[in-house]
Amino acid sequence: MEIIEMGPHDWSFTEFRRSQDAEEAFEVALDMLDPGGYELAEAAFKNIILENLEDIEAYHHLAILYGSTNRDLEAYLCCKEAVNVGLNALPEKFDWKKAQLNWYVHENRPFLRAYQALGLWYERMGKSEQAIEIYSRMLSVCPNDNLGIRHLLPRLWFEKGDYLSVVRLCKEHEDDLSPEISYSYPLALALMGEPAKATKLFTVAEAEMPLVAKELRKKRHPKPKGGMPGYISFGGHDQAYAYWQEYGHLWAKHSEAQMLLAK
Repeated sequence: MEIIEMGPHDWSFTEFRRSQDAEEAFEVALDMLDPGGYELAEAAFKNIILENLEDIEAYHHLAILYGSTNRDLEAYLCCKEAVNVGLNALPEKFDWKKAQLNWYVHENRPFLRAYQALGLWYERMGKSEQAIEIYSRMLSVCPNDNLGIRHLLPRLWFEKGDYLSVVRLCKEHEDDLSPEISYSYPLALALMGEPAKATKLFTVAEAEMPLVAKELRKKRHPKPKGGMPGYISFGGHDQAYAYWQEYGHLWAKHSEAQMLLAK
């Protein structure tokens, strides 16, 4: 695995090539990522990795398979190995604060996907600092944020009491109407003692995403019926419910937040 500097601080992983047999096996394994094909897919991914121990995509999809079959330890270790392959390729001059790993360079995507997945594992393990470091790095090197990393950070910062970082992030993405941004922005301002600014932004958020405010004001929160597993409808009841699941406790426990909801 290699990475080259295309321009000043503009980096790209080189194209990863499998043998023809391994490439065909990889495509077949992807098609078998369902309960009926897990066993064959697992064997295929393992054989592909044995052929080339730097195959980030094979590690990543094997990790997904392990996670889907309730083998969390194996999934985490496999995910970590995928990331290690990418990190080990970075030269000493690679600077996370200046470097760019553009999502539109397809060769960068396997590493970026695996790195995000490792951040999610750290979240599940309660290792918030490690997750924050990964997500912050990813936003720095890939500011277009095609993976939606900006939606993962606010909750972690709220848990730390780092409201300023929430405000800075939300200010950079003011046009993002997702509740993780549009509702977290006024919440952070309220907790920083800026009620006037918070009220103004909350009014805008409620006008754009009214179901979220409605969900936050509820005393009971039954799960919305219908919907497709793994899919959230933008602006829908399921999105409002998902935001409440992640952030509802913050709105409930802070008097400053309750004052916004009371308006």
